[in-house]
Amino acid sequence: MKKLKHFLSDPAEWITKSEFVDRFGNITSAIGESKIETDGSEITNEVWTCIDGKRVRRYYTISVINDSFFTYKADNEQLGNETGVFSVLKNMLFSHFIVPDTKLSGFEVFLSDEDECSSYGSLFEGSELIHSWRTILVKI
Repeated sequence: MKKLKHFLSDPAEWITKSEFVDRFGNITSAIGESKIETDGSEITNEVWTCIDGKRVRRYYTISVINDSFFTYKADNEQLGNETGVFSVLKNMLFSHFIVPDTKLSGFEVFLSDEDECSSYGSLFEGSELIHSWRTILVKI
């Protein structure tokens, strides 16, 4: 039987295409890239996204606690420093994050299938939705 893999299983580079929907229903499209590197107990993910002609970078440092649980810190140019967790279930990756010292929090779910991955997430300020998104990632 083939072992199911999740988004962070292996080093990879991905092309991304996203759609963000704000609380008023306005839609914004974005493109970008994600580069994952692994070093046993640590994974890094360098991400850039181009939204409305502006490039936004995020850099994740991910600590592997065990096969199904990771913690991470991210330097996010838009939000500041994020902290979060990833939980793994087969080929699915569930993320929950906060931005310390703010009311910002969110979640994201990744569903992997070989060389393609889909993610769905939302960002909140307190209980108010800022935006949600859907991203399609294709391995290069």
